[in-house]
Amino acid sequence: MITVNVNNQNHSFKEPVKLLELLEQLNIQASGVAVAINNEIISKLKWEHTLLEEGNKVLVIRATQGG
Repeated sequence: MITVNVNNQNHSFKEPVKLLELLEQLNIQASGVAVAINNEIISKLKWEHTLLEEGNKVLVIRATQGG
């Protein structure tokens, strides 16, 4: 079992999970979103292949419109 911190909330998984799978499990839409792991931005092209590890800190930033 691994634990990953997403936006300051811990989430546990039975086995290692890829970034895209994590977002899908948390119902986070990929459009308008940027993701960093341990303060390093991860390109959307790499989400499907990026395997999360125990203790990773994931930051999900959602774009918003302002005025």
